[in-house]
Amino acid sequence: GGQIMSVIWRQWLTLWCYLVLGLGVIFAGSAWPQTDAAVRLFYDVIYWPLDGQSGWHESLRLTAAILGAVMMGWALTLLTLVKAALKQPDLSLWRPMTGAILVWWGVDSSISVALNTPGNAISNTGFLLLYLIPVFASGVLKRSNGD
Repeated sequence: GGQIMSVIWRQWLTLWCYLVLGLGVIFAGSAWPQTDAAVRLFYDVIYWPLDGQSGWHESLRLTAAILGAVMMGWALTLLTLVKAALKQPDLSLWRPMTGAILVWWGVDSSISVALNTPGNAISNTGFLLLYLIPVFASGVLKRSNGD
């Protein structure tokens, strides 16, 4: 028992979950032309250069919006897992949660590179690092081996 993670890392991971949730809301908002500007900009950035000729097409609207809903659900699931892992360190949730995030990162980033959108892989890597920094800094993976 006891505190296994300092307040700064707890708050960092909680904010990280809310960042994923916020991005989900932004992507869900791409369901309507009135609220799709941020997602259009995202597509312009990942299909570099930033030239207003984004990879956005009307046919992406449904997929991007549904992706937003999935991101929202994933973020809230991660938030639940983070809170449970912090309250009950004996549950050993850090390794499987980190493994799941690494699966997302590996598949999503590999597909992004294969489809010539390395910008998305770079943003994924930024998200991964924002998760891994507090996880490694706190040492929870070492303590999460079921001992």
